[in-house]
This record gives sequence, C-alpha cells and structure tokens, in this order.
Amino acid sequence: MAETRSVAARESSCESPAGAEPRYSLEDRWPSETWAIPVPRRGALGLLAVALAGCSGASGTAREPRAASPPIRLAVGELLDGDPPAPLPAANFIDERRSRELAEAVRERLRARLVPAGGASVARLDLEQAALTERLAAGRQGGMTGLVTREPTFAQEGAVAVRIRILAVDGRELARARVAVQRARSLPAGSSITRRDEGARTLAADVLDQLEDALEVAVRDNLGPWLVE
Repeated sequence: MAETRSVAARESSCESPAGAEPRYSLEDRWPSETWAIPVPRRGALGLLAVALAGCSGASGTAREPRAASPPIRLAVGELLDGDPPAPLPAANFIDERRSRELAEAVRERLRARLVPAGGASVARLDLEQAALTERLAAGRQGGMTGLVTREPTFAQEGAVAVRIRILAVDGRELARARVAVQRARSLPAGSSITRRDEGARTLAADVLDQLEDALEVAVRDNLGPWLVE
C-alpha cells in the first residue's frame, strides 16, 4: 500500500498562548512539487563539452580541387623532376603526412599542365616548398571560454613554391619561372579530428587552384620563347 502523509501540521513543542495561531515547524510543510536534481559541476561541464563536440564533428566531404586547365605545351624534349621540397621545421607526423600528400598532388598537377612538345632542351621542375601545417592559433582564449564561444583555435596553413627551369643540353640554364602560393584557414575550438582532416583537404584544394592560376601567368610571362601554341 502506498504510504500516505497527513496534511495536518503538528504543533510546535512550545505551547502557544490562548487564542494565538499555532506555530509550525518547517519540516512539517509539504515539499515543493518541482524537485531540483543536483548535477555536479564537473558532470555539467562534461555534458556541455560532449554537446559542443557533437556539433563540431564531420561536416561532410571535403572540397576537391577543380579539374586541370588545358595543357601548356613547352618546346622541350622532356620534363624532369628536380629537387624535393625542403624538410618541415619542427613538424609532427600529421604535418608530414599532409605535406607529403600535398607535394604528390602538386607534382601530379604540374605533369598535367606542362607537356613537352619536342625540342633539344629539357624542363626541370623543382618543388621548393610543399607544406600543410596545423598549429594552435595565436591569441586564443582557450579553456571553456574558447569552447563555448567557438573561437578560432586551430590555424591551418598551406604553402607551395615551384621553380621551372629550361636547361640546355650541356646543363646551362636558359630561362626560369617561379610560382609561390599560400593559403590559410582556421577551425573553431572543439573541432574533431575528422573535421580538421576535412579542413586540411579543403585547404590543399584551395592551394592547388591558386597554383593553377599563378602557373599560367608565370609561364607565359617568363617562358614565352618556349611556348608552343
């Protein structure tokens, strides 16, 4: 049988004067119908962090670079791969992996755009720089404040520098063109690993698209005599 509780209040142990209203003890009142459930502060912060992290998960497929433009034909007999990019200073394995993938994509794009049309000279493609790095943004507040305000916390930077040299049979340099591009983007606090990887791939696509545009201008401005229309 469910336990019942009397609604009649008990008199206080102190007797009331005649005709005075009886006094009641606080413990005799009914509790409020709305119960407050205490949540430990640490638990509340944990729930908030989980909720924010859920909002910063995978955002969808990363943007791909646009298709290569029509080839640029050079009056050379061969395209040679030259120097590899310089090592990254103080890089972690994620930076190294992303930079290596960027370097491979750049070489593939150069091979798609620059085509040998025949000639005694050769074109050498030196990849001076191919870096895609991620660092904590400078001046961030961090902590729960940064998490709640979704402040920019991760700074991703992509940079590529390419040198194209026309070489004679004896190795003399006849002409050169250099292209350097750089892009950056930021991600908010609480961004998941998946989202940060998607951001890095999108940044790599931005760098390749910018390289595509700059390459056309640099080659036409500096290697005009070796262009085959």
